[in-house]
Amino acid sequence: MSDRVLVSAALATLVLAVSLGVEPATAQAPAAKPFTPPPSSYNPPRTPWGDPDLMGVWDYQSLIRMERPDDLAGKARFANEAEYEAWAGTNAPNRDTEKGVGAYNEFWNERNFVRNLNTSLIIDPPNGRYPPLTPAAERRRRDIVAKASELASWEDYHALARCIATQTPNAPQAYNSGTYIMQSPGWVAIIRERLDTRLIPLDGRPHIGPNIRHWNGDPVGHWEGNTLVVETTNFTDKQRLGGMSGASVPEGIPFGNFRLIEHFVPVSPSRIEYYATIIDQATWTRPWTFNLPWQRDDDYQIFEYACHEGNFALANSLRGERVQEAEAAKARDAGK
Repeated sequence: MSDRVLVSAALATLVLAVSLGVEPATAQAPAAKPFTPPPSSYNPPRTPWGDPDLMGVWDYQSLIRMERPDDLAGKARFANEAEYEAWAGTNAPNRDTEKGVGAYNEFWNERNFVRNLNTSLIIDPPNGRYPPLTPAAERRRRDIVAKASELASWEDYHALARCIATQTPNAPQAYNSGTYIMQSPGWVAIIRERLDTRLIPLDGRPHIGPNIRHWNGDPVGHWEGNTLVVETTNFTDKQRLGGMSGASVPEGIPFGNFRLIEHFVPVSPSRIEYYATIIDQATWTRPWTFNLPWQRDDDYQIFEYACHEGNFALANSLRGERVQEAEAAKARDAGK
């Protein structure tokens, strides 16, 4: 608990700094038809000031992928938990490393998968797939994928690989997925184990001016009954799609001037249904929404994510690129 007290003290200072830096509202991206999550009959406990109490540590590891796999095409949900368990039994990562089976570093992954009967995290479009990219976004994607095979410097890596920031919205990840929600009157803080803390005001303030961009945008929240709704704008264009990549959208799509609308819907004392709607007319031909369940985990220990840009991974991968380039040049010379 001492670590959480320290986090609380730090957040109090940050909240004051943020509250003093607000600018008047300016024009934002055109509004789209809002996504409405399914209703929930669960009535969560209240904070001393009367807001729904979502405080605690949550985890959102998912065995369900962002896009629906081909073998489940046309099937939005598993019929029951038994069908899900049967599918999970053949699709979960193999952890039997003692017998030489399993991926490198698999033993580090906790794999606390949250049960989910949906066959894809994407629920809109109904086919469970990303909508098509715009022509301009497809050109950006090709440029990034091509450049990924020619990593010349640290600037060619995305923000997460450089230990700067992970992307918003939250996407499934294999480790360091603990997330601590803390509330105070007029604020919600979402403290992610991997790199970032989001401070969300609930006082109805406008978004900051368009000339100010943040790694994870400018969030403004409000309550709709028991549901926390957060709209985020003002993202930097230096972030990328990252962990939300799928078969039809390889990792590397840059996010920029888009709107994110999130719904945190408590459905039981131990579960939040998290919905994220991405509205980005420059990248996608239509808005799309994914649903990622969060599970309360009172035993989860959140540790410091001790990641820094100059670590061994970045330096060694760049060194490996130079070795590969030298070997390719030698092969070309030998063929002349």
